[in-house]
Amino acid sequence: MAETPEKSSEFPVGELREFTLRIPGEHFFCDTISFPTSLKAEKYQDFAEFVLSEGGLSPYPVDQLAWGYQADEEQRKIFIFGTPLAKLRQIGWQNLELFRRVFPSFISLLGNEYPEPTIVFLLFEETLTAASFQEECSVPDLLYSVALDPEEGDESIEDARGKLLSLFDLERYEISKDILVAGEVERTKDGFFKFEHNWLVGKDSDLSLDQDVLLSADELWTSDLRQREFIDVEQKRRNQARARWKGILVWSVGMAAMLLVFAGIKIMGVKLEERKLLSQKYAEEVPLVIESQKLLEKLRQNKLGGIDPFGALIRVAVHRGGIAGDPNLWFSLAHFESRNEVRLEGEGKTIEAINTFIKSLEKNNIANIRVSRSGEEMREIKSGGGKTTFEIEIKIVEEGKVKSAYLSTDSSGGNLLNKG
Repeated sequence: MAETPEKSSEFPVGELREFTLRIPGEHFFCDTISFPTSLKAEKYQDFAEFVLSEGGLSPYPVDQLAWGYQADEEQRKIFIFGTPLAKLRQIGWQNLELFRRVFPSFISLLGNEYPEPTIVFLLFEETLTAASFQEECSVPDLLYSVALDPEEGDESIEDARGKLLSLFDLERYEISKDILVAGEVERTKDGFFKFEHNWLVGKDSDLSLDQDVLLSADELWTSDLRQREFIDVEQKRRNQARARWKGILVWSVGMAAMLLVFAGIKIMGVKLEERKLLSQKYAEEVPLVIESQKLLEKLRQNKLGGIDPFGALIRVAVHRGGIAGDPNLWFSLAHFESRNEVRLEGEGKTIEAINTFIKSLEKNNIANIRVSRSGEEMREIKSGGGKTTFEIEIKIVEEGKVKSAYLSTDSSGGNLLNKG
């Protein structure tokens, strides 16, 4: 799973260019304004900039803001949001040009319409947002965000929900029965951004399970928080890059077709027959190779002393955090596929506690997250139903045997499996 980095400097530039950054909503001021029917779509940006600079929405000059907007052309409304660049620098966000896109955390709320006036909630990491929508309108009338206290857990969410509801005229809206939890975001090949959502509780049968939102990549440029000049240049650069790639692809396909014609049917037949024979030969040897690898691995592990599950779990468990008798996470299953490769399942107090645990293992050279053949890290964190669960696969770094004196408990004083 992709994580939200704390600072841009912690990630290589190449990785940041594939990363969609979402900045917590409590740092933004925003407003929804009606605009005249005579205003054309190409003038929406100028209108939004006028509201920010001359309409009294912002106390800062426009060139000192990270801002964006979303317009609903049918309802003739425009939702404008912004935050001072100085504030972003204070909380550690700068060099925003390095990312693929930069949005406020509530951006995925702007992708739905509702059949009746509705108040909806969105939880993104430690930020809870509430927004009120008129029927069949994609931009909110009002939107507010508050930061949560991670130490208070579910109580913090309920307190924040109550505070946010006090800001709305509840007689005008239906209130959503659950809270949406923002998940990962990915750029699809067909020109959209997919924002994953799930329900925090998810027990109400009236709620649809599929809450993922698809937003047009082209339309989302108006919500990107970077400077307008940069966005114009970057948009042109990416369009040119896609056009060049399509041209190269078409040229390559054409050249390949010509080569196939000149090669001739007979030559291709010979090549195919050779490949068929080689494939059959390799297929016959694959079981022998696999059995040899298994035997060598078994001999290596026997030489090292076999699997030491208790010692390995102790080395891992001391990095769970928390206090004696009350760790930040606990294990429900530990499956050893080999001496070093372990699949751990369990539950944590928060997503942050689980991520901190994983980082601590890597930082202290205890274990590394295993990577699949596709290059993705083999871990999964889910939050729902009042619980935050995880499943990770790690490879433990070799170390001398753990002394048997430590086999009874871990260093943090808590049980290794099943808290309580």
